[in-house]
Amino acid sequence: MQRRAVLSELKLLPVRIRHMGTGRTGEILERMKEFLVDRGVDVLTSCQVEEVLVKDQVVQGVVTRDGEVYHARCVILAPGREGADWLKREAQQLGLQMSVNPVDIGVRVELPAAVMEHLTRIFYEVKLLYYSKTFSDRVRTFCMNPNGEVVLENNGGLVTVNGHSHAFNKTENTNFAVLVSKNFTQPFKEPIAYGRYISSLANLLGGGVIIQSLGDLVAGRRSTRDRLAKCMTMPTLAEATPGDLSLVFPYRHLMGIVEMLKALNQIAPGVYSRYTLLYGVEVKFYSSRLALSNCLETEVKNLFAAGDGAGITRGLAQASAAGVLAAREIINRI
Repeated sequence: MQRRAVLSELKLLPVRIRHMGTGRTGEILERMKEFLVDRGVDVLTSCQVEEVLVKDQVVQGVVTRDGEVYHARCVILAPGREGADWLKREAQQLGLQMSVNPVDIGVRVELPAAVMEHLTRIFYEVKLLYYSKTFSDRVRTFCMNPNGEVVLENNGGLVTVNGHSHAFNKTENTNFAVLVSKNFTQPFKEPIAYGRYISSLANLLGGGVIIQSLGDLVAGRRSTRDRLAKCMTMPTLAEATPGDLSLVFPYRHLMGIVEMLKALNQIAPGVYSRYTLLYGVEVKFYSSRLALSNCLETEVKNLFAAGDGAGITRGLAQASAAGVLAAREIINRI
């Protein structure tokens, strides 16, 4: 498989994964919470942090929106992607150095599960990297869901697209994201605002998520319900509005997506099919990257940052590993 990928100008990234699954997420998170509570940890939910308290470049604790003050010897900032904007504002207030991360924008691809079965059977989630011929942009597959379904996601009021798989409720389709990473240069410093703007165009044109067949996209026409009804791939997201993604994405993003699908077709014939469905927009917001030490400590003593919201990881596995790294350092200090 590695050889076939190389011949297709794709880089295969073999990664050992532990697949938790959407259906088990609630149960696993509940067990994690119970594990902590049983050991005397107080867990506060729906409790928004308003400010991080710092004195003489040493963290002192946090203040919540309700005015409660919690003093602490060590604090970990892990707000997730949803809290990326908050972390950026807080970092600016504390004078922490930050660098601008790329923003990942693309589509959710849906096709018959049989097309990807020889890959998902081996890897479950195959991770492939490609550099577009036209613009040399980094394009990657992400979050592959064999026999899964496409779902809506709310990103701070913007309706975007995502996908998941259930352990027991299987569909005839497989879905995955194709994301184009874009680094911005000076003077632009608002990649999150850029991603939100692209997403807002789909919301404006389609009232939410837009669906289009690859055949219609390549032919330069919008998809309609009549044409989608004749499609061999039956969409799993009924709420998506048939439309034209070329009115949403910049040209270079569309070129990267189409070129990636052509490359994928060489290792999985049927990917670049007129019946392949594209949903947009899928976007991954990452905070500007904080300047951190090897143990994930910020320039403020005993103030740590971890996860996607801190701009240092991409996904659950990496984020959880970052949390462990910061926690071990804190244990050594106390």
